[in-house]
Amino acid sequence: MTNRHLKIILHFVILLITFVTYSNQRLDNGFDEVKLLNSLSIFEEKKDTLQLIETRFKLIQFYSKKGNYSKSYDEIWKLFPLVESPKYLSQKIGTLSKLISLYMVFEQHKKAKESYLQAVEIIENKNVNEDDKELLLGRIYNLGAWIEIKSTFDFEKAEQFALKSIEKFKKSGINEAALHYSEIQLAHIYIKKKELNKAKKILFKLKNFYPLPLKKQHTLLFQRLGQYYELKKDRDSTIYFYSKSLAAIDKFENQPDKKLQILKKLSENYELIGNNKIAYKYLLQASKLNDQLFSSNKSQNKELFEIKNKYELQLTKNNELLKTQQIKILQGEKEFWRLKLFSLLIILTSLFAFGIYYFKRKNKLKLFNQRIVNEKQQLELQNQAEILELKNKELLASAMQLLERDSLQEDIKKQLSKLHVKGDNIAIIKEVENSLNISTKGKWKEFQSHFTKINDSFYASLKTNYPLLTPTDLKMCAFIKLGFSSKDMAQIMGISVEGINTSRSRLRKKMNLPRKVILSEFLQHLS
Repeated sequence: MTNRHLKIILHFVILLITFVTYSNQRLDNGFDEVKLLNSLSIFEEKKDTLQLIETRFKLIQFYSKKGNYSKSYDEIWKLFPLVESPKYLSQKIGTLSKLISLYMVFEQHKKAKESYLQAVEIIENKNVNEDDKELLLGRIYNLGAWIEIKSTFDFEKAEQFALKSIEKFKKSGINEAALHYSEIQLAHIYIKKKELNKAKKILFKLKNFYPLPLKKQHTLLFQRLGQYYELKKDRDSTIYFYSKSLAAIDKFENQPDKKLQILKKLSENYELIGNNKIAYKYLLQASKLNDQLFSSNKSQNKELFEIKNKYELQLTKNNELLKTQQIKILQGEKEFWRLKLFSLLIILTSLFAFGIYYFKRKNKLKLFNQRIVNEKQQLELQNQAEILELKNKELLASAMQLLERDSLQEDIKKQLSKLHVKGDNIAIIKEVENSLNISTKGKWKEFQSHFTKINDSFYASLKTNYPLLTPTDLKMCAFIKLGFSSKDMAQIMGISVEGINTSRSRLRKKMNLPRKVILSEFLQHLS
């Protein structure tokens, strides 16, 4: 067999392998799409919203990888009605993020900015726990930086967004890969600002963190390193990193829009080093990919971004459809819960009314019993006061009789002393005088004993409050309380009226009574 025949056979084998590989890839891709669409049908029948959301996310990812942005966009606006519930807040932000990315691919910067602001408002105004909030804001701020880079070219503002994104990811401490993507974004901004040392510091740190073999992160990381070396005019390093980035895209089948950019960059750099043949090869690939991603779908893409956003129209339509489907399900449930709520309300009202009646009656009975007890206590106190007053009146009457007896005896003695008697009559007169001289002290001691028993609380209060009072002071307080005059007290106690007044003054001082306080009234009210 000649060399020519061997070459023909070799070419045929290569073509056959290429065809089989391509066919298998197409079958696999088709199978993935069919499988996802079948899953959607199953979950729709089961009304499993969470699985529907996750499957549509996978379908969006699948279409984006294949560069079929039209279908990707269709799936995005089909997602929105499903993520309206507050419990799917994270998924709603994810949907908005994908919509922003799609707008950016088609350079619809204004719409991207509107969706970005909507996402920020949702996160800030909804009840989100702090960890989730930090993570969601980190993702959104990263997209905000991308919007500023592409639309306004305000790299200072883009840098602020990127730094915010990094800060949020660091606070959440959940998604390290997302943090690194934000750092790559910041390096891209520094490259745009020509601050190459700052960019180098970030990129080389991440290059060491992600050594070869190729990983998904190398797609963007190596693209930015290619840009860095391009500005440094190091063509070999530029071509090396762009090529590695392209290899990562092909390996992981992601970032088709980035692939178009890298193909163009490789073409430019090969041209600059004079290798026009390879430059042409990459330019041809870029042209084909551009047609595949954009030109072939120009009419569809134009429809996507008409003045009336298709998403908004379809969202309204889908909401109406969902409401119609849910009405039948909810009607029965509403009636059931309405009846249940009404029954519960009647029971609660009855219990509440009974409770009010029971507690009112209990409280009324308690007040009634308390009033009876109070009245009984008042009657007892009143009776005690009346009895005390009566006994004190008896004591006073007894005291007055003693005073009259003393006074009468004194008069008799005076009369007898005036008589001039002789002989045996003298002994008789002396005997009479002696009988009159019988002391009434015993009677007064008996009087004081009775008073003390009757007015024990009075004496107890005096002794407790005024411990310096003498027995004579206590006796004088008793006489004053009973209403004896100074003259009567002088006669009982065997001292002059002036002495009684002096004793009263001393008594006021010992009790520390102000002048305006009347001693007799004070003692009358003292228990």
